[in-house]
Amino acid sequence: MPVAGLVRLRKHQFGRQAAFGTKVAAKRAYAFKGVPDNNLNWTDPDVDVGSIVVVEAPHREAPDLTAPLTIPSLEYNHLPLIFSGFLGGGVTPTGGGTAKTWAWDPSAVAPVDDFDKFSYEFGDDVVTDWFQFGDSIITDFEITGPEGLGVCTASMTWRNGSIASSGSTDSPDSPTVPTAGLDVPTGEKKVYLKDAAIYIADDPYDLEASQISDALHTFTLRGTQEVDLKRFANGSQTFDINEYGRGAMNIELECSWAKTSDIVGIGSESDDWMRDNSVNRYVRMEFTSTAEAQAGIFYQFSFEMPMRYYTRVEGESGGNTMVILTAHAFQDADQFGGFFRPTVVNTLASAAL
Repeated sequence: MPVAGLVRLRKHQFGRQAAFGTKVAAKRAYAFKGVPDNNLNWTDPDVDVGSIVVVEAPHREAPDLTAPLTIPSLEYNHLPLIFSGFLGGGVTPTGGGTAKTWAWDPSAVAPVDDFDKFSYEFGDDVVTDWFQFGDSIITDFEITGPEGLGVCTASMTWRNGSIASSGSTDSPDSPTVPTAGLDVPTGEKKVYLKDAAIYIADDPYDLEASQISDALHTFTLRGTQEVDLKRFANGSQTFDINEYGRGAMNIELECSWAKTSDIVGIGSESDDWMRDNSVNRYVRMEFTSTAEAQAGIFYQFSFEMPMRYYTRVEGESGGNTMVILTAHAFQDADQFGGFFRPTVVNTLASAAL
């Protein structure tokens, strides 16, 4: 019999919570890679004890509970977890058939959207050593399309509000983990860069007619946000986070381009980057799979945002030079009515998130 605790038997299972502080059984297992980083902050007291070696027992401070996870092969059914975990808003899909449409339109002004909180289970074949995290949210994510137009990858950092374990005396799991019967789905549809088109225009109304062709090599979509961790003395006898406060959020799009007339020269994207005054641009990136979520309806992922260029870096691809332009989204109440709108068409129902 093999030694228990096999790396290849690790699993990541998530379930969206209905309320803060109320953990739920996981609803779905995901094909992710990585492990939680659990720092309970055991701290030695700074005291004089007549010894050059520690005498007094350490005490615990508020823990830092994060989980940096990667997705080596991004699937359309992964995307709702990423955007719900980061943007919140309690989005549920529409669609009466197998095809489900998820659409986020987050608010940058008051009232801002509440975080979607998740329960997260992590462990392996040793079921007496599973971790259970509550009130988990995503503080940053990246979605990347590779050189060669292959399958996209992703990464995300989870901030966990509480920690329990099937092997803990003082912090036992509730409900019991691992949630049984959850297997990573097979046959899920991948998000390929070969299926993508990108559009950039002077205003959002001209995007449909403003596709940039034969220029995009790679891209990375990034989201980062500052989060204020609120802990209140309520007699709960735990270090659990009681609520999150939103801080500054940034959505960033980095694209690696061939030097076509759309990208360099007078009137190009590089020209806009080098202007004396910032130029407002609008972008749409749209992935349409060859696979159907329902007869006549294809898997799809798209996002739109108003953006302004911040940096240009020189790159190369094979024997050719490239231009790497990075833009940040901005709040545009006049023409766009927001700052970032991702949409996903897949087969994931709300109960399975």
